[in-house]
Amino acid sequence: MAPKHRRPNISWEFGSTDREPSEMCATTGKRMYPTEAEAKATAKHQMSQKQPASLQLRTYRCLYCDAWHLTSKET
Repeated sequence: MAPKHRRPNISWEFGSTDREPSEMCATTGKRMYPTEAEAKATAKHQMSQKQPASLQLRTYRCLYCDAWHLTSKET
């Protein structure tokens, strides 16, 4: 039986652009983005895939992991 592929344990410094956006915050369970610009680009893409005004996303910096997340909640 062939061994299963495993995702490598990647360590990175905050602000590094080599972090994969699919990494998850251990506290919130949300995807982590190293920069606000990357989070905004993802939000823009996701909103463009939905019906107009049906999904409004904004970015925020997480108090727990210090990365950027997306939310549909108002401030």
